Amino acid sequence: MARETRERVLRTARDLVHGASLAEVGIEEICAEAGVHRGSLYHFFPSKDALGLAVLDANWDLMRAMLDEAFQAAVEPLDRIDRFIQGFGRMLGLMRQKMGTTPGCPLGGLTAELSAQPGPGRDRAQAVLEEWAGYFSGAVHEAQVRGQVSRSVDPHAAALRILAFVQGMALLAKVYDRPDRVVATRETIRALIAAD
Repeated sequence: MARETRERVLRTARDLVHGASLAEVGIEEICAEAGVHRGSLYHFFPSKDALGLAVLDANWDLMRAMLDEAFQAAVEPLDRIDRFIQGFGRMLGLMRQKMGTTPGCPLGGLTAELSAQPGPGRDRAQAVLEEWAGYFSGAVHEAQVRGQVSRSVDPHAAALRILAFVQGMALLAKVYDRPDRVVATRETIRALIAAD
């Protein structure tokens, strides 16, 4: 029962934060939507910051599952990135259907918000983004080994360019309410990878 309550609070907070921001969503609103008292929320999450970190981790778990699906070893290295972009675009489209508008990346806005102050939020946001970039840098490095990408390319720098581009496209998808804007980006990503 306690675990179900914690998951319900976390799921509710995640949905509310993704529709707005952590700063805009109040504890009372989360409690009302989840059907719990403040004491129950604070039993599982001692502060709003702790709840924000839990939301970040929950969002990262979902994103990592999508990355793991796209980055299977049997797939060519650069095609893994393409597969992820396609899945990311589909995810934004599904969220648009559920929410009535394209909300943007579930990690992008929250990592920016949590990193506004030094401390655990910034540290965790950086760790999540570095882990995400690791998928891209690993694929770029493997493509180098196979002779598909120049050895002069820094895989980590290329990964950060890809991540920045993906986040920018997610922002445009949100602003224009067009999740399909994320999908048709293969050639741009290839150019970002090749840039020295």
